Amino acid sequence: MPRKPRRPSRRVPHQERARVTVDALVSATAQVLLKEGYDACTTNRVARVAGVSIGSLYQYFPDKEALVMAVVEQHLTRLREGLEARLLELGGADLPTAIEEMIGAMLDVQRIQPKLHRVLLEQVPRIGALRRLHELHSQYEPIITAWLEAHAEMVSVESASTAAFVLIAAVEGVLTRTMLQRPAWLEAGVLKRHITRLVLGYLAPGLVARRRLPSPRTRGKG
Repeated sequence: MPRKPRRPSRRVPHQERARVTVDALVSATAQVLLKEGYDACTTNRVARVAGVSIGSLYQYFPDKEALVMAVVEQHLTRLREGLEARLLELGGADLPTAIEEMIGAMLDVQRIQPKLHRVLLEQVPRIGALRRLHELHSQYEPIITAWLEAHAEMVSVESASTAAFVLIAAVEGVLTRTMLQRPAWLEAGVLKRHITRLVLGYLAPGLVARRRLPSPRTRGKG
């Protein structure tokens, strides 16, 4: 049986002019996805919006799927950087406060370009990029692991790295379904209290048993 031809790899830009071109193409892809949808997001359409020749596009992106994946990577990098910056601000906060702030940070970064986030969530399985998406999500793990290790006296987990994986998978699962099925909940702040209790119950079940979280009426919708 003949081997399936290998998909050409994406050329990495090194010169400033090349980086500007790639940035323009990625930005144009995001614009087309938002305004016209995945089916209308052709390489020709992206090249026109970016003001770049189709030949230049193909120097850096072999096909439409590669363009969309570049948008995914750029978007998730922004989310990761936003979360990391917020975690660094926690300092010596007690566990409930730290978890509440951490969940708040995750919810806030989900609000960065929420329409684009939803489009990407819907289309990534379609382009066969779920594995790459999971790899990008795993970038959160070292951040959460480091925080758990630095605050080991606060939590009841056997392995910080395992706990980080479980927490990220659980919270992202909730956020992904919310983004796809209940997007209004993100804006209304419905989830924050519920996810906080879920995470606290995992990290410090004894603390949750002793401490009753205030109701939304006393703390607002979030």
